[in-house]
Amino acid sequence: MPKEKYQQMIYTSINEKFQKWDELEFITERQIYFFLHSLKGTAGSIGLYELTTTASEKIEPLNENGERYWSKPEWKSYLAPIIEEISFYQTNFNGQQVENTQLISTNNRYDQEFILIIDDDIVFISYLKDILERMGHSVIVAYNGKRGLELIYELKPAIVFLDIMLPDTSGFSILNNIKKIKKDRMFVAVMSSNDCKENKIRAYDMGALDFISKPIEEDILISYVTNRLAYKKELDQSIITDELTQIFNRKFMNTQLDKLIQQYTRNNEPFALVIADLDYFKKVNDTYGHLVGDEVLKGFADLVMKSKREQDVFCRYGGEEFVMLMPQTTADQACMLLEQLRESMKQKYFTANEVRFQVTFSSGVVEASAANLHPKKLLEEADQALYNAKESGRNQTVIFNRLTAGVQKKVNVKIIVIDDVSLIRNLITTHFANWESSENFDIEVTPYSDGISFLNSNWYTPNYKYIILLDGMMPEMNGMDVLKKIREKHTSKDVIISMLTGLKDEKYVFEALEIGADDYIIKPFNITDVSTRILNLINRVFN
Repeated sequence: MPKEKYQQMIYTSINEKFQKWDELEFITERQIYFFLHSLKGTAGSIGLYELTTTASEKIEPLNENGERYWSKPEWKSYLAPIIEEISFYQTNFNGQQVENTQLISTNNRYDQEFILIIDDDIVFISYLKDILERMGHSVIVAYNGKRGLELIYELKPAIVFLDIMLPDTSGFSILNNIKKIKKDRMFVAVMSSNDCKENKIRAYDMGALDFISKPIEEDILISYVTNRLAYKKELDQSIITDELTQIFNRKFMNTQLDKLIQQYTRNNEPFALVIADLDYFKKVNDTYGHLVGDEVLKGFADLVMKSKREQDVFCRYGGEEFVMLMPQTTADQACMLLEQLRESMKQKYFTANEVRFQVTFSSGVVEASAANLHPKKLLEEADQALYNAKESGRNQTVIFNRLTAGVQKKVNVKIIVIDDVSLIRNLITTHFANWESSENFDIEVTPYSDGISFLNSNWYTPNYKYIILLDGMMPEMNGMDVLKKIREKHTSKDVIISMLTGLKDEKYVFEALEIGADDYIIKPFNITDVSTRILNLINRVFN
């Protein structure tokens, strides 16, 4: 993606900053320090290396917490090289057309992890977001530490890019809070232009896994994210895999069972749980030895993995017992699939000491219902059914009961567009109205011309998930006030909010992220880019 777009953005941002300062009689040393600190990290990342050098030189003698007042002539004289560069830009380049950049489709890689950026520099945020979203990642941003922590709790991102200097707190304070929560192998990378030895040591001591110095180059960022997510995937796999059979272990089964129960609670989605046990397995060990017994366990696991459906989760529960979680499946359907598996098992032979032998298995099936919706209860009922199968002669499947869990329901996702410009409402509504519902989601679009009519519409229904595209500037009630009202009652778990904003509305982006917006889309936008981003959010947040 051309860096000229971001260079123009940063020049515009600096010019607006200077215009605001020009209206004041004095500014503080702290304001100058924060301005230069942000400029130092962002400018180099987008190719303005001389501007980074100038900012680095000018920040050196300043105090981060300095309260000395600088008059207009003083700060203008001190920042003269930067002012001169802005003037040169305005004379030679200002007003040039910036081409719309288009988000590149990544073959619907919706399994990408969330990446959270906690930073207060809008240009730097935009630069990172575009790079990462072109890679196919879902990116959420937070302008301050408070919102950053909320998103860490709510969305559990895989990678957090954390700036040290934030408007409301320091990055070190965020690190201290992250240490207190279950991180689920979350990678926290501190990104700062203040890369002194003391800051690096402190960041690592407080739990950061990486310290990345600003400015950062695009190819380095891409390699870093690819490396860390690959390592996370490998680490996750090793933690949840049974060493002998190389299928999922009991720990992973517990987490997936919890998720299925949550989905049943939200959407009444049926699922079945199966406990399978190899028949007379002790006799195999006693007759042929434990090494052969291990081969039988591995052979059975391999057979099931090749025969099961993609959505089924197969785990080793312990010893010769296995559990299979079968989403969107009734007990009768599960029983039919297990019978097919038993037929396949009839064709499988094991060999020990030149002797060929076969092994059968018994299984118990239970279907989720309102009466047994607890992990322990489900496992107990499946185990009882397994016991009945054993007592009835083995090599068979028994269903605990035949209560159905109701009709399967999809996740209902409502996209709400709140904008006073009818052209934008119609564009988005028409585009999404042509989407076909997937096997997992039903999507509908509702437009509103203003915030008041939206808030008075009783728009929220508990069995829906929401993505709201909210214009920042509207008559009567602006987007900021609407955003505040939404966040008083709803978190990002159920309601994702993306602000629609113009290129020069930087202050609205800052305020929106601080209040609780999850994302922002800059007008004019490409509708394909917007739809790709929203589909990523649907699959990652609401699946």
